[in-house]
Order: sequence, then structure tokens, then C-alpha cells
Amino acid sequence: MIHQHILAAPRPGLSEEAFQDYWRYQHALHFARKIPQVLQYKVDSRLTITGQQKEISYSGIAEVWLESEETQAASLKTPEYINGALKDEPTWAASWQTLVIDTDARQTFGEDASDRDFPEYKILLFHKKSRELAIEDFRTRYINNHAKRIKDAKIAQLSSVLHCLTRESFYTGESQNPPFDAVTHISTKSRNDLQQMVASEAFQLLLDPELEGLSEWWGVVSLAVRSEWIVSHCGGNSVNEGPSICQYFCNFGILTLAGLMKGC
Repeated sequence: MIHQHILAAPRPGLSEEAFQDYWRYQHALHFARKIPQVLQYKVDSRLTITGQQKEISYSGIAEVWLESEETQAASLKTPEYINGALKDEPTWAASWQTLVIDTDARQTFGEDASDRDFPEYKILLFHKKSRELAIEDFRTRYINNHAKRIKDAKIAQLSSVLHCLTRESFYTGESQNPPFDAVTHISTKSRNDLQQMVASEAFQLLLDPELEGLSEWWGVVSLAVRSEWIVSHCGGNSVNEGPSICQYFCNFGILTLAGLMKGC
């Protein structure tokens, strides 16, 4: 399973708030979720969190789950992508800034968030390995040592952790030096919990690249987000059935889209 991260920024002249609203309520709902190969889809909207350091310059992330590289390639040839999602992108996003990172994900703490009530509040850490490390050594240390360090930190607000390694295909051909080698999702259950976690000394220590020699001298960059399901497997298995869309709009009481909510 591919866990894809698509980092995006607003087109010139569009505010961050308008960018995030269009992504959630227009692009994701009317275009991205209709691509047949997309198994799950999340929109992560940037939050301003006091005390956050080394923030990456993006306003949101799409998390997309695809079965394989073959189905991923097939998705890019569908009319839903070519005439829908791709065609709509210039309406809201600065496509020349978009960054894509395909990863293999592993739950290392807590429970899978796919069945959790949303929104989810979390911070994503983007790691660039130290030049002193071979990629194999980085991967081993990241999954074993870094995951253990988060657990041992005993952060009270922590609800789940997902460790994501950049896929091997990003190290072949022309893509031999991906912008990041791993992405860590550190989740909490509320914005207040996220704020408290980020401000804690235990969390700040996780950003120190010298503790394990994992990262480059500049350490890791981060993005705090409010994460919302657009398509999930909660209550169904098909993107075309739209189970999480139904649940989403029922939970938020958006009655103007009642036509989408059959069975709620």
C-alpha cells in the first residue's frame, strides 16, 4: 500500500483560508475522491501552533492511499484525474510548488486513526537523512530508535504515531535524492492537546538531529495540521460509495448537501 503525501500551497492571490476551504469542500469532494484508484483520502490543513519551530512552507497536505505503483500510474490516465482533479488544480493551488512523497507507513504507537472520529490534530515531521548514513542504516535507525524514543518520551497528549519511509522507487533513476527520507505523524485528539504537546520539552527534544545522528544538521521540519477524512474505509470499501463523505457531512450538519447523504 502506498501512503502518498502531497504538499500544496495557495496560488498567488488566494488566501490560505480560501485555499484550505476550496481544497476540502470543492476539489477533494468533487474531483479527487472520484478517482477510482484512490482507496483513502485525507486533507490536512495547516494550523498556527505557538512554539512550533522549523515549519515547512506549505499550507496543507493531501494524504492519499493507493494499492500499488501500477494502480497509481493507472490513476494518472483516468478521465477523473485528467479532466477533473488535474484540470481543477490551477483554480486553487500553486502547482509549481507541489511536493509529492510516496511512503510505506507503519503504525508504531496507538491505534490506526482510520476509524477515529475526526478531525484529528497532529504534527508531521519531515526527515532528511544525514549524509553520513547509508539509506539502509537510516531506515533501520528511524523505525527502531526513533519510534522507541517517541514512546519513551511519555508525552501525555500523544494518541498515535505513524512512521513513513520514502519508497525505494524515489531512489532510482532520476529521483535518487528525494527531498525527504521519512515522514512522522504524531497525533493528538484535540487542538489544545496538540498545542500542549508541541510546547513540551519532551517533544522539542524529538526535533534535535544530534540525539541519534539521523538527520542533517538542520534537523527536521514540521507542519501542524487539522486532519479530516474525505474518503476512508469506515463503513465501506469503495471510494464511489463515499462512506466517510456521508459520515463527514452528517457529523458537521451540512444539510445543503443532503443529496450526498443517503443512508446517514
